[in-house]
Formats: sequence, structure tokens, C-alpha cells
Amino acid sequence: MNFQDISCGILGIDAGGTFTDFVFMSAAALTVSAFYKTPTIHYNLADTIRNGLEGIIGQIRPEAIKSVNIATTLATNAIIENKFSPTGMVLIGYDPDDVKIACKKNKFATDKIVIIPGGHDARGNEKIPLDISGLMKYLDAHAKEFESVAVSGYFSVRNPAHEIKVKETINSIWPDIYVTCGHELSPQLDAFKRAATVSINAGLIPIITNLLNSTKKVLKSFGICAPISIVRGDGSLVSSDWAELYPVETVLSGPAASAVGASYLSGATKLGRPAWVVDVGGTTTDLIYLNANGRPSISSTGVTVGTYSTLIEAVDTFTFGLGGDSRVSLNGKKKEFVIGPRRVKPLCLSVTEKPVLKNILKNSIENKKKSEPLFIQTAKITQSDINLYSDLIEGIHNGLITKDELIANGCLSRTGIKKLENMEKTGSVIFSGFTPTDALHVLGIFNHWDAEASRLGAEILSQQYGFCPENLCKSICRKVVHHIALNILRKSLLQNGCPLIRDGEAEQLILHAFSDKSLGEPQIKFNINAAIIGAGAPAFAFINEVGQLLGEKALLPCNACVAGAVGAAVSIFNLRYCVLITPMKEGFYRVHLPEGIRDFALLEEAVEHTKACMFPWIFDRAKKTGAEKPLINFVQENEIVPADAGKKIHLWTKLLFNVCDDQKVGKEK
Repeated sequence: MNFQDISCGILGIDAGGTFTDFVFMSAAALTVSAFYKTPTIHYNLADTIRNGLEGIIGQIRPEAIKSVNIATTLATNAIIENKFSPTGMVLIGYDPDDVKIACKKNKFATDKIVIIPGGHDARGNEKIPLDISGLMKYLDAHAKEFESVAVSGYFSVRNPAHEIKVKETINSIWPDIYVTCGHELSPQLDAFKRAATVSINAGLIPIITNLLNSTKKVLKSFGICAPISIVRGDGSLVSSDWAELYPVETVLSGPAASAVGASYLSGATKLGRPAWVVDVGGTTTDLIYLNANGRPSISSTGVTVGTYSTLIEAVDTFTFGLGGDSRVSLNGKKKEFVIGPRRVKPLCLSVTEKPVLKNILKNSIENKKKSEPLFIQTAKITQSDINLYSDLIEGIHNGLITKDELIANGCLSRTGIKKLENMEKTGSVIFSGFTPTDALHVLGIFNHWDAEASRLGAEILSQQYGFCPENLCKSICRKVVHHIALNILRKSLLQNGCPLIRDGEAEQLILHAFSDKSLGEPQIKFNINAAIIGAGAPAFAFINEVGQLLGEKALLPCNACVAGAVGAAVSIFNLRYCVLITPMKEGFYRVHLPEGIRDFALLEEAVEHTKACMFPWIFDRAKKTGAEKPLINFVQENEIVPADAGKKIHLWTKLLFNVCDDQKVGKEK
């Protein structure tokens, strides 16, 4: 076996919805020395990492891997699918009626909630004394049901004393339960968003802990004893120990890594203008805006994932269900094909893995069946599935079968197809069908798996649409391009305060302009005045035409197919924290510190005390987060507004602390 002669480097891993990418980057030059892609096993990410490591170890010596950086979709997927560990939540000082309304709207990641007296006001004054007697009764009865507990106090970011007391009480009596407080996650105001954020975090802790423990065992089995870091949603790194305590910070980790990787590979910092990263995956496409310095835009108000609004700062990502493995199906009412949003395994890949399926496709053509070429295979069957879908499961027999065969065998009624779709959504079965990846195989643009299977699938679909397979595939690819370009325009207009109404006249005009070739060149042209950077494996097939539609020459950097893994490898540590100083009516200044409030007669005293407390506190926090040599900077901001008679009112002072790691990236230890 011939290994590359590299002394040390960084292994970046990007666990995507379809594939998990592995990249080894040499420490000296931070260039890609080896990469490997392996299908993501959703129900067993540890095995996915094992498979990928086998591919990388075939190119790089295990001892060369000095650090492992992971971008993972696990937290995001768990939130979207509502797959949380059993969690209790303690709300301090919340209005019970407001909590009931929030619960009905599914704002929290748990409905196991106890409300106790306590809480503070906006100035940090105790509004109601803390009473934990109700908490003790509740936990005595239910603590065995929980793996974790979330604690959120009203205005706890102004004074966390009650949250801290509740956490200490729970830890002293039930030490095996993970406890997370709202003030630990965000200094921003918004009680119900903070409660949602902390409930999500508590529900994710056991899940992420299990993943990281499994990953460490897999690495150890390969002789890799390197520290593990995780990419946060803002594109910075944290240690695995920190991620275990605050996993909600890894929401949108994958898109953040792709943005960082695409920026790095394309040299976006030197473009001198904004850019859009278009990360085309197998399941979805992510759009991320880079400013003129090549840095991704961060959502300042917190990100929304699924039905949950949070206070977590992460890259401002627009994600839509369109990728290389999006399902191409027929909309019977409109008599047109639809791409996505659900993903399926491409026919070319399924037939490569099981060649006998090709005969089924051929038979469908011979019998002139006008149905979607769709195969079904069992995946992760639960007892609940067996109870609900016993006939379907019996019909599939752990093999691959078509929907038509299930109907013919009496295992699936035509009105019961919804059950089959529900099983696919929950991961109980896997669908294989025609996709844009198949269309690329038919057109000869991509030739990695069985192209004949793709052509057979195209012929089956073309029988329904009434034109040849090649034209069908060209139409599918054009529709992918138009959809990506339209969404970039939509986000660009939204940034400039001009939202584009979905299915409105303006949108229809844009789509018409994209497709109108009757007079040669389109009569309406666009120029978004921002670079277009392609990322993801399928991007090469679409990105140039997307750029043309938007008046830009698109960039497709080398190794763009593994941009997320590159981003994970080159991401660096960064930590931000804000401390508020409030002028009080009584004439003194109140500092809202992480451990509580302090009052001072003079602003200068308040600032100096804040610096004296925060520098060691944030240094220690940075070390726990993963920084080797924390370098702390801070900026003071004063909000002073004019008042009557030429007077001025001092509203607040903020001390903004920013910490980076002074350790050279890739330096050997």
C-alpha cells in the first residue's frame, strides 16, 4: 500500500444527508491531500465514520491525523424529526397561561414542564422569591423518566441567580441528570425563545454524547488518538466536551462548514465583493451569503429549525428540498413532473448494488406501464411499524419491490399509498427512484453508476410525458437550474427589503425570463452583483448555467465536491460574549454578569469590575470550549440618545468580548 508522505494534518468530516465526506489536509500548507466519500447511514453514524476512515486510511497513515474536526447534521435532523431524549423543563416565573399557549403551538422540545414561583424583572431585580418546593415534588415523582432537565427563568439573562440555584439543587440530589440553564446559552432577551432553546439543548445532550462516545471508540480502533472538535452553527470550532454540554450550538453545523470551505477553496476573501455559496447536496440545496470579506452572514435574531424558534446564532442559511437525489415524480393534476422535496436512492445506484432490478425496469417498458419507476426496501423497522404496517412489511420481505407489485400482491391498496409514504418519511423504508442524478447519467454528464438503469427509468417516465428520454432529462436539469437561480434572486431581493411573493406575478415573470428562448437570448436579464460559488458533488452540473441566468460567471473551486469537509478542517475557534451595564433610576450602574448582578456608583467602576471578572471567566470558558491559547479583545459601546432641553439619556453600555485562538492552525504540538 502506497501512503502519501505527510507528517501530520487535520481530518475534516462532513456528515451530510446523503453522503459523509472525509478530507485530510496537510498541516503545513492546509491543502487537500486525500478525500473519500461514503453513504451516510442515518441510523448509525458511527458505522458511517468507520467506513469513511477505512477509505482515508487507505491513503494516509493513521498517525498523521493530529486532530479531527466534524460538521454534523445530527442536531438539526433530530430537531426537525422531533427525536429528543426524555427531558423535563423547569420554568421559573413564567405565566402559566402563556406557557399553555406555547405548548399548544409546539414551541418547546418537551411537554414535561413544571412552573415554579420566582423570576426577575428587566433590571435584574427579584420579582418573586424563588420557591422550589413544587420543583422537589415534581422531580420526586418524575426524575426517573428524564435523562436531562432544562431550566429557564424569566429575565435570567439580567440575573441568573434563580436558574443557578435550581441547577445546584437538581445536581445535588440527582447527579446523573444533565441540567442546562437558559443563561448559559444566550445573553439575548426573549423568554420563550430562550426556553425553547434550552429545552432543545437538554433533549440533544444524550444523543450527541452517544454519537461522540461512539466516534471516539471508532477512532481508537484505527489507532487515532487525536482531539475531536465540532463545527458550530456559526462556522467556528468547539471541543467535543463542550459540544456534549451545549449540542444546540451545532445546529446548522453542515451549512456553516460548507460556507467556510467554499470561501476557503475559492479565495473569497480576495474577491473584494459579496458572494453566494450554492451548496448542492443529495437531499437539499443550501444558499449562504458571504460578505466582501468572505465571511458567512450570521442570523442576529437566532435561527428557526422546524417548528422551533431559538436564540442560537448560526449562519443565515436558506435551505430548500432540491438535490441530486431528489425524487422526480408526476403531478397528475397539472400533468407535469415535480422534483423533490423528498429524496430517493437513484436508480443508477440501486441497480449497481442489485443488478436484478434492471429486469424489472425492462419489463415495465415492455408492458408500457405508465407509473413511476419506484422500488421500496425496508430499512429500520420498529415494533410500532409492525403493528401499523404489518401487511406492507410482509409484502416487502426485506428485499426490493415495486409499488405496483405491492398493489398486485394485495399488500397495498391504492388508497393506502399514504401509509407507504409515511414509512418512508420516518425511515422505516427506503425508496429508489428517478432523480436528477439519473438525468445526468442519461445525458452523459455524470457516469459513476449504471447509466443504462437511468435510461430505462427515463423511458418509463417519458411514456407519461410524451417526449423522448433525452429531452425529459434536459427539462429536469433546466428545472433544477431555474429553481436554484430563482431562490438566489429571492434571497437577494429579501436582503434589499423587496420580498418576492411565492407564485406571484413577479416570480412567474422571472421564470418566464429564465426559460424564454423564442427570440434567442432572454429578453430580461438579471445581475445580482455577487459572485456565485458552487459547492457539493452535483454542483458542477448546474452552477455555470445558474451563473449565466444571474449575470455572473460562476466559480467552481477545486475539491468543491467536499467543501463541507474542507470547511470543517479549516474552521477555527471563535467565541463572543456580551455583558450589559444598565444605568438605574436611583443613580447607580448595574452590571449583569454571568454569575449575577453587581451595582456601582460610577460607570468607570462598573466597566473596570466587568473587565476584571470577565477576562478570567471568558478565558476559562474559551479553554473549555477548545481554545489552546485564548486571545481576548473587547469593545465598549455606549447608547446615549438626545432628550429635551439639550440633555442626553444614557440607555445602556455593552462590553463585547471576542476571543480567538492564538495557536497557529495546523502547528504540530
